[in-house]
Amino acid sequence: MIIDLDELNIKNHIDINCDVLYEEGIDKRIKGLDKARVTGEVTKNSSGDIELNCLFTGSMLIEDAITLDLVPYEFRINIEENLEEIAESNADVYEKMQNTLDLKAILWQNIVLEVPISYTKEKDAHLKGDGWELKNDNIKSSGIDPRLKKLEDLLKGDD
Repeated sequence: MIIDLDELNIKNHIDINCDVLYEEGIDKRIKGLDKARVTGEVTKNSSGDIELNCLFTGSMLIEDAITLDLVPYEFRINIEENLEEIAESNADVYEKMQNTLDLKAILWQNIVLEVPISYTKEKDAHLKGDGWELKNDNIKSSGIDPRLKKLEDLLKGDD
């Protein structure tokens, strides 16, 4: 996504309305992107700084934390950035070459921030596998874990 900064000097704003494509297997956690779209504008403010105001929406494919199946995860990111400030702090994200600006790296950085640490499509997933099962029945909510009952008996003997 290349923005011509010479055009920005003439118009003071450039509208953005396009699809964004990234390669498959682009990140360990993000396995793919579907329907990624950015709408908004790049403007030049009164002090001459370049600002990006846009809405970035789409669906990323990530692994289910329990089943490891690929599941879609919807994202909606509002980006309001002063690109001059980004340039000072992060030179690899903001590349200004021959009066052009590639916004793909800035958008990617915002996508990575949206990836959940753990995500599952099943809210009430039953944790079972081949030869194992997670059960919560044996822990009583009213008191002591039954596995620690003997320890309680030992402590009562000290009175």
